[in-house]
Amino acid sequence: MRPFGCLAVTLVLAGIFASDARAQNGSSFIDAGKSPLNYRLGGVAPRAGCKDLMRLSDGQVTILSAELIAPAGDMPEFCRVLGVIQPEVKFEVTLPTSWNRRLYMRGNGGYAGESLDAPPRIAQRNEALRNGFVAVQTNTGHDAATEPLATFAVNLQKTVDYAFRAVHETVRTAKRVAGAYYDRPIAYSYFDGCSTGGRQGLISAQRFPGDFDGIVVGAPVLNFTDSVLVGIWQARALTAAPIPPAKLQHVAQAVYDKCDAADGLRDGLIDDPRQCRFDPAVDLPKCSGEEKDACFTSAQIGTLKALYGGILSNGKPHFPGLLPGAEKVGADFVTLREKASGWDEWVIGKAGPSRLLQYGEAFARYLAFSKADAAYDWRKFDFDKDLGRTDQIRTLLDARDPDLSDFKSRGGKIVMYFGWADTALSPIMGIDYYEKVTAKIGSATRDFYRLFMVPGMFHCRGGFGPNRFDAMTPLINWVENGTPPQRIEASLMEEGKTARTRPLCPYPEVARHNGSGSIDEAANFSCQAP
Repeated sequence: MRPFGCLAVTLVLAGIFASDARAQNGSSFIDAGKSPLNYRLGGVAPRAGCKDLMRLSDGQVTILSAELIAPAGDMPEFCRVLGVIQPEVKFEVTLPTSWNRRLYMRGNGGYAGESLDAPPRIAQRNEALRNGFVAVQTNTGHDAATEPLATFAVNLQKTVDYAFRAVHETVRTAKRVAGAYYDRPIAYSYFDGCSTGGRQGLISAQRFPGDFDGIVVGAPVLNFTDSVLVGIWQARALTAAPIPPAKLQHVAQAVYDKCDAADGLRDGLIDDPRQCRFDPAVDLPKCSGEEKDACFTSAQIGTLKALYGGILSNGKPHFPGLLPGAEKVGADFVTLREKASGWDEWVIGKAGPSRLLQYGEAFARYLAFSKADAAYDWRKFDFDKDLGRTDQIRTLLDARDPDLSDFKSRGGKIVMYFGWADTALSPIMGIDYYEKVTAKIGSATRDFYRLFMVPGMFHCRGGFGPNRFDAMTPLINWVENGTPPQRIEASLMEEGKTARTRPLCPYPEVARHNGSGSIDEAANFSCQAP
């Protein structure tokens, strides 16, 4: 890691942990009132006392506390259970006094280890409680405050817990706690995650198909290994010829001048960046002499081609690069209030290394190879020789198995979404996985698994396109009513007001304007084959 001062390191790590806690779209349940299912209907009352749940401790699980929380404002009364699954998997199960017989589990972000009291996590938990769900979460077996990034991975058990065991054991424990409290079993269990949480949802469907009835899979790190190594690839290109942040908007302008109207509508969105034939060597102004803000040197164009081209290994494409269109400014990923380019922080760091480089460097030091090396220099990673050395960790962390037949046969349903302007993770990765599942299972894939691509959305949320949408409510309606989502309405919020709505369509369909009416109203669009 480049030395840039202890204070800067602290601030950067604090920013990473904050973004990890927000690695969720955050809009689940906003359409609950429109659902044909009344989540509060027939509320089930507890049959045991909250403190009685302390007795559920055994050799594997220790219940640390069980406290009845009084109602306050719009929050209902609930029992809060905190515990530890051996060795260090912390979990929380919150059980409303009036229960709808459903369980909701929220996933994690980044290298996880988040505090269970992180405000974004508490906010999502409370929304589930207000709708009558038992709400569940875990830190995946380590504490990011003391073991930041991938430093926990010197311990094999913590690596396994992070990879998949923590979510599985936590939901098993939560079902046992709920069964003891209400004296009846969970009717439906749901998982909701983005980024690492998306990977957790997919790996649950692959490894433990009976854990959840419905899973929201947002921007999953399903190819975890290459997704973090691309940070090293990008940093190497940027070290050779940096791209000043001020130049990004010149790149964005060139991209949208060429591709915005290619989908039939000049609306500031590119509905499928794969169709954008942007070439930095052709479409950007060249510096003929001294470098200026509005032109690009040949070395900078080489950097851009490496970023868009993705990882090469032994001269062959290995992992996709950035898609054109994300250079544009939109609502930032963390606060949703500040304005930032989609490349800011993820690709080009402002206070030091980019987020992707920090993730990639931590992976190379603690996870990639059979032996951890805290002093490993990321510059030494050889993409021609070292990728093969990561096979062992891929079997633990990656969630790429396309055989979801067991999950399907149990009646499970998946709603996946991915932002087309995501620079933290490649949207191509999500499409590739969906197509491989379809190749494995056939046309019946749409009967249990649908993918929704979101134009203009950054990582999990934010961006300059409609990025506020509820994927959980249509998933629940699909699981319990058998009604698959034909479209999901999304909105773009600006200064607290709705600036635009658009339908999200099940891939490969795209939203097309009907020919009349405002282009800012979803009612004037239909989902059509591309």
